[in-house]
Amino acid sequence: MGENLEKLEKKIKLEATRTLPSKLENIVKTAAILIGLFEILFIFNFTFSLYSLLGKMGLKLEFLKLDFQDQQVMAFVLGMIFVIAFLRYPILKREKYLKKVQIIDYILIILGLVAALYKFWRWPTYMVYYNVNQTDVIFGFLAILLVLEATRRTIGWILPTIVTVFLIYGIRDAGYNWTRIAQYLYLDQGIFGIPFYVMTIYVFAFVFFGAFLLKIGVSDYITEFMITIFGTRPGGPAKAAVISSGMMGTVSGSSVANVLTTGTFTIPLMKKAGYPKEIAGAVEPVASTGGQLMPPVMGAAAFIMAQFLGVPYNKLIIAAVLPALIYYSGVYLFIDLETKRLGLKGMPREHFKPIKYFLRKLYILLPILVITVALVWGIAPHIAAVSSLGVAIWVAWISKDEIPGNEKLYVAVMLITTLLMFTGRETTIASIHIAKPVGIIILLLSILLVILRFTTDLIEFNEKFYISILFMILIALGKLLYMRKEEVLLLTGIFGIIFSLIVGYRSRTESGKTMYRATYESMVDAGKTSTTVMLAAASAGLIQGVLTMTGLVTSLGFKLVELAGGSLFLLLVMAMIFSLILGMGVPTTANYVITSLVAAPAVYTAVQNNPIYTASVPGYTTPIALLAAHFFVFYFGILADLTPPVALAAYAGSALAGGDFWKTAINAVKYALAGYVGPYIYFTHPEMFIITVQHWTPEMAIKVIYYLLATIFVMYMMAVGITGHLKKAVPKAFRVILVALGVLGATLNHFVIVAGLVTMVALYIYQGRNSSPSA
Repeated sequence: MGENLEKLEKKIKLEATRTLPSKLENIVKTAAILIGLFEILFIFNFTFSLYSLLGKMGLKLEFLKLDFQDQQVMAFVLGMIFVIAFLRYPILKREKYLKKVQIIDYILIILGLVAALYKFWRWPTYMVYYNVNQTDVIFGFLAILLVLEATRRTIGWILPTIVTVFLIYGIRDAGYNWTRIAQYLYLDQGIFGIPFYVMTIYVFAFVFFGAFLLKIGVSDYITEFMITIFGTRPGGPAKAAVISSGMMGTVSGSSVANVLTTGTFTIPLMKKAGYPKEIAGAVEPVASTGGQLMPPVMGAAAFIMAQFLGVPYNKLIIAAVLPALIYYSGVYLFIDLETKRLGLKGMPREHFKPIKYFLRKLYILLPILVITVALVWGIAPHIAAVSSLGVAIWVAWISKDEIPGNEKLYVAVMLITTLLMFTGRETTIASIHIAKPVGIIILLLSILLVILRFTTDLIEFNEKFYISILFMILIALGKLLYMRKEEVLLLTGIFGIIFSLIVGYRSRTESGKTMYRATYESMVDAGKTSTTVMLAAASAGLIQGVLTMTGLVTSLGFKLVELAGGSLFLLLVMAMIFSLILGMGVPTTANYVITSLVAAPAVYTAVQNNPIYTASVPGYTTPIALLAAHFFVFYFGILADLTPPVALAAYAGSALAGGDFWKTAINAVKYALAGYVGPYIYFTHPEMFIITVQHWTPEMAIKVIYYLLATIFVMYMMAVGITGHLKKAVPKAFRVILVALGVLGATLNHFVIVAGLVTMVALYIYQGRNSSPSA
């Protein structure tokens, strides 16, 4: 299966990479680890937190004050990305170039390092004098050309071609003022603009977190757990795929990557349960694509949206809750009706593991719960990801059955410590600060473990014991030294990596060695995986730079409004088509950057004077109309992965299922109907974003609940009409009426919804009286 999966990845142009000799592979691994180290030390401010920790212990190490500015760190990361890209991805996808690294590749690596490290060296001086010299221009254009070439190799030719068109326009508009162009696209913004900044500051931490969860088997646990719960029911494997892929999609951030992980298990199981190839191959891509819409960890574009809108990420994930629930409700309804139409039964219980096993291991999901709480709480996204990584490492070690130790005891200690870890130094009870008492409690728990080791057989001196003690002492120390909550969370994540590497390296058990490899390989995989998203962000930054430098962003927006002729519906349709077409050849991140700068402002301009959009998001200056417009293009940019003729996620699903691509893609679009219709409903009913509600009253709560239930009912009507099945086959007349009412029901008009309810009741009664099915 592994060989077939690798071939599939190459076919869909995900990983047409070289198989490098060990020396060059070590260079790639070194570059990937250096990205992680630079992120940890200078982006996550580990050096400052460590300095603070040691300083409070009376040990002041001045060299830990070494710090680099964000632009310098981004420049260093880009240099390492160039090394990985030009070594792993050949200049042409031919066997000759795939087998051997060419001289041109080495030249480009050197030039890439020079262009990136020049920015690293130049930035402090430039920030003082703000002058641009001829050398800046040379290295600036060299960096731009190298970003285009690296992007072409890793992603394909479409995005670099679009960037080139914008660059040509920008150069002409600037009157061939090379100094201005280099300053704007290299020194100030452009390559190192908001998209690349967000990737470096926030997204990399989530890539690392997701890579580790995959390595330690959280994905497999979720998939098998859902299969065990739903597998015995009709359509169980498909319903399990919907839920498990949605859960893992929250941390993987890639539709296609999710299909290629969970899909290798769920798609064959769906086929075994009786689903046709084209249905089994469609369900998984639809569920995986929705993962980027599902809080708490949405696609990388969502982090960029937070920067563009000036709304914290923890607010955006609240805004995305109802749309995500509606999307998966729509998918579930379609699958349920398709299952009934096909007359499928559940699979025998003996095909699955006992549910007791999964309930006993339920704590494996703790890292996802932790990251959800941390994000909603308002903790900085990258700190939330790193702290959850520390919890994930602790969970992974405890879950190893091969290592002796009372699992319930370790889990209880871990849960208590994790809960106490989230208390801040300013947290008080009866006006008493509880930081030090919390530290004392955790220390007492660690002493209890030591006592139990010598007095009972519940605990042994092994990896579980060492990892637990190390985590508990670190957290207790942070509390006793009165460190900020964010500093403690950061230290647990980073020291967790160190603990896992040390304990795993010293371990003599196979489980310990597995954990060592998982921790180390996660760091490497995070660097490799981030290559494509980082380059897509750098290219998107060039487009953003040209749009803002030339003022084209405004003129294009007005042009779209003119073409729509004053029709909001037509403008939304045009924005949808623009997003879908662009997304067929451009990664979601770049897609969102372009559409948010061109289409979203046009939509915002068209409705900004409408009474329901005139207010701002409570607590922020962001207009509700702008928030709704950005979400609108964001959703359709993601759905491009399902939309023919390209539909990469659907292609991956059809290849894994061995079915026809077009039939699979059409089914995928059908099952994801809530994703195509929903954005129109949310845009015209912005209260569904929750954070847009000005004042919560009982009337407003009822209104939002009605919107939610009415939208799900609209999806249900359309699902019945399109699949042609309720209790049995639905007559054509009823199908036409239900689809029509579903389309009209997207307005959530009360009369249409009532008409739909009456029609559904009539159909239900009709099918109850008429036993003979109608086609």
